[in-house]
Amino acid sequence: MSKPAPRTVRLRRLGKLIERLRKRAGLTQAEAAELIGVNRSTWIAMEGAKSSPHRSNVLNVIEKLGASEEEGEELLALAAKPRDPAWMRPLRGRLPDAYGEYIDLESGALSIKCWEPSLIPGLLQTESYARAHVRGALPESSDEQVEARVTARMRRQAMFSERDAPLWAVIGEAALHNDVGGPDVRREQLSRLLEASTGPNTMIQVMPFSVGAHPSMTGSFSLLSFGDGDPPVVYVETPGGDLFLEEPADLTAFRQIYGHLQAAALSPAHTRDLITETIEDIERRSVGNGPRVALAQK
Repeated sequence: MSKPAPRTVRLRRLGKLIERLRKRAGLTQAEAAELIGVNRSTWIAMEGAKSSPHRSNVLNVIEKLGASEEEGEELLALAAKPRDPAWMRPLRGRLPDAYGEYIDLESGALSIKCWEPSLIPGLLQTESYARAHVRGALPESSDEQVEARVTARMRRQAMFSERDAPLWAVIGEAALHNDVGGPDVRREQLSRLLEASTGPNTMIQVMPFSVGAHPSMTGSFSLLSFGDGDPPVVYVETPGGDLFLEEPADLTAFRQIYGHLQAAALSPAHTRDLITETIEDIERRSVGNGPRVALAQK
């Protein structure tokens, strides 16, 4: 399966700034390319954030297009090879490159809408749930790789929470019942979900089994939105590789799908009722199984 490289937050900002300088100079892309001594396709790649430009080309843009000192410093900083945040450095080499690219995009998103048919979304998982999920989903992973994934997931949550960015999650009812990690882990996870649902920037809806057939029954996806007129990115995680979709037709299709999911799912209030009922059911079953477990142990 093809795995198109995402336009990272850094490259998006770089491309926007280069485009702004060109337009301010009153040049076409072909004219700007000729001015700095590159072909038009190279210029288009720089503006479109398709690849990191060479430092020499950035220096030429600064000189030939009359960038201010502040703009020049920003261009050079964006064009430099990005340094991983401190928390990511110990994990480098233990996480897939595509996951690192996703973390970069997520760190710059102003809002996220996600759909998970059978799993609690990563930004809402407890540590115990995350560990149990990674072990089950990636059985060939070493303990070191599992812990790297869990650490990254917890840090992503902290970063997202610090920014107070809105999160809208539509979750399949199956996610409430899949016994990831056992009853205690599931009860803790659902309690965390219930708590998150009352937050000012988090909207949670459950898609009940009773809805039957609905759009996107086949898999999960996330829709990440950015500012400054930058188009959203749809992130689709598959066993064959991660996809980062940016074409207008793809964005329109996934926006429509998400609208249908929101309309079909339970309201946030009814979602909280269902989560509460599920927690109570877990507790009842735990009490009911207590004597049987004790007798079996004897």
